[in-house]
Amino acid sequence: MEIWQIILAVIIVGISIVMPIYYLYKKKKLHQKLKYGREVTEKEKIRVYLDNINEKFRAKRK
Repeated sequence: MEIWQIILAVIIVGISIVMPIYYLYKKKKLHQKLKYGREVTEKEKIRVYLDNINEKFRAKRK
């Protein structure tokens, strides 16, 4: 084998090891962002609901 063939083989093997790890990391990160986004949305809904209750209570008290 010539040296360029060995280098090419090493590059191909390296890429075949690194790429799946990269895509799994990317997928995991996206999943975490989506999960956090849903949590923020739920927290926002709860905050709006509590604000509405507070406004109704304050309106009754006046």
